[in-house]
Amino acid sequence: MIKRFAFPIVKHYWPFFVSGAVVYYAVSKGADAMASSEQYINDPRNPRFQKGEKPL
Repeated sequence: MIKRFAFPIVKHYWPFFVSGAVVYYAVSKGADAMASSEQYINDPRNPRFQKGEKPL
């Protein structure tokens, strides 16, 4: 059996979990904004072409 320790992980590390979620959200929004910018909108490496969309 696995030995269980009574250490409250969430109680001590919740700021790291919250900041990790905020950073993940911000990077995702930034990448979406950059991929939709005029400079990169028709780049063949743009992820929207993998979804089957056509160039503008």
